[in-house]
Amino acid sequence: MLVAENAGFRIPQWLDNASAGTIGVLTLDDGDCMTAQVVSFDDERDELVVDVISPKRLHGEGGRDGDVIPISRIVSFQPQPNRAAQSWPYSDPCRDTSFSSARFVLMAALFLCMTVGSLPLFFLLMKRPYGFQAASAIVYTIFAVFFTLAHTGSRGGEDIPPYMFTCPAVQPQFPRLLRRHLGFLVVLFALQTAALATRPHLPEWWNIKDRKGGTSFDLVLILLCFALGYAQVFSNRSLLSRAHREFR
Repeated sequence: MLVAENAGFRIPQWLDNASAGTIGVLTLDDGDCMTAQVVSFDDERDELVVDVISPKRLHGEGGRDGDVIPISRIVSFQPQPNRAAQSWPYSDPCRDTSFSSARFVLMAALFLCMTVGSLPLFFLLMKRPYGFQAASAIVYTIFAVFFTLAHTGSRGGEDIPPYMFTCPAVQPQFPRLLRRHLGFLVVLFALQTAALATRPHLPEWWNIKDRKGGTSFDLVLILLCFALGYAQVFSNRSLLSRAHREFR
């Protein structure tokens, strides 16, 4: 096979085997090797974007910048067997970028319940005793599950990797995550009940409605609940990240 040329840069033959999603061993011009999964090829900058699986990291002048490697530094790329045939951490399903229809349906359902279904739920339960707390607990639970396991990110920001239900490092943590979630629900219930009991005794300006019908009290209570949810999601993901590092 002939080696192609692009704007004066000779494209190596191994690049034909480095399609997105492929796992392989990269050998660099300084002799370093790493196992990585190809994310994409930036043909404008002649750089390979990879997700490093092996623990090695390059340092010093001319090294990698994050997960971006100049093509000129790569001597060879040897594709490896699929994840299921490899040892840990190469077989970690949380690194798998393939599409799963079952996971997509589940995560989409959780997202729709959290965004579209939360308002009707509050209207349905608000008039019942502790209805506000019950609706909040349901929405809070969906929020915690979704953002603990989902792959999220923002434009220009760092992507947060997903955690898979089938991962052998994740599954043993489910009982601990459940106990932790029950503790956070108790805190949420106590926080909301105490706030609602205090509301009638607050200065009048706390309950003055704006043009959208909201009050300062409502805003502060929502922010407190979001802060509690963020704290749980952060601690959950820290737990799962540590479980991955310690898994053997």
